[in-house]
Amino acid sequence: MLKQTMRYILSILLTISIVIIILVLLISSTILNEKYVLNKLDETNYYASIYEDVKSNLENYIYQSGLDETALENIVTEQKIEEDTKTIISHIYNGLEEEVDKQSIKDNLNANINKIFADTDLNITQKEALNTLVDTMANEYTNTILHFGYEENINSIYKKATKVVDLAKKVSLVTLACSIILLILISKRRIYRIFTFTAISFISSGLLLVIINKLITTRIKVESIVILNDAISGVLRNVLSEVMKNILFYGCGLVILGVFTAIIANLIHNIKKYKHLKKSSDID
Repeated sequence: MLKQTMRYILSILLTISIVIIILVLLISSTILNEKYVLNKLDETNYYASIYEDVKSNLENYIYQSGLDETALENIVTEQKIEEDTKTIISHIYNGLEEEVDKQSIKDNLNANINKIFADTDLNITQKEALNTLVDTMANEYTNTILHFGYEENINSIYKKATKVVDLAKKVSLVTLACSIILLILISKRRIYRIFTFTAISFISSGLLLVIINKLITTRIKVESIVILNDAISGVLRNVLSEVMKNILFYGCGLVILGVFTAIIANLIHNIKKYKHLKKSSDID
């Protein structure tokens, strides 16, 4: 009775360990992975989308100021947006304190404005107004590419999250290994029971993952998520959809693996039972 109780306890620990390990691996390979995030930015045409947003926002300032549209010529490129975005991402993940280059935006704007007013004598007030406009537009650029000034704080949160995830992974792996070893030691005389309780753990962890997927997708309409702007919303929807699909995939895979393991356990048990009956009949 005691051994049976211990087997169920070990099976529960095994189930929890498997679920945590899978979730931790998914988080580590997606949200906490800089390369993954950068790949998602490429996949969702993030830079092109942000480029259009930057153009639209800067055009609004030009229209409001009454300047000619030529003031916007060659101010910013999609390549610059990509480089600056990677600088921000690097600051978040690696803590590298590199500033987004606003000076080139200002230089290009000033060059275009100087061409427009090449034959006009501007007074001090007009010059100050134009300088303020240039500064405002440069700040608008950095705000549009999500340079919000909290990268250092996010990096601190990222470091803490990484430590928690690493600790959870280590504890889960140790628990998993110890549970399997103890299960083997308790059931070494009846090998089929090792497979039986392992099968229970696989099926249980698989069902837990499927339930987690269902709960999240039911409460959060991933396809309808909108945050900050369309570009960021698209990336977030893409990442969450992939994570949810992976959770469901691993959940279903574990259930199938559990069923297969249960079949093996049953075969081992029946073979052993058949040999025992045959041996008994031979003695008779």
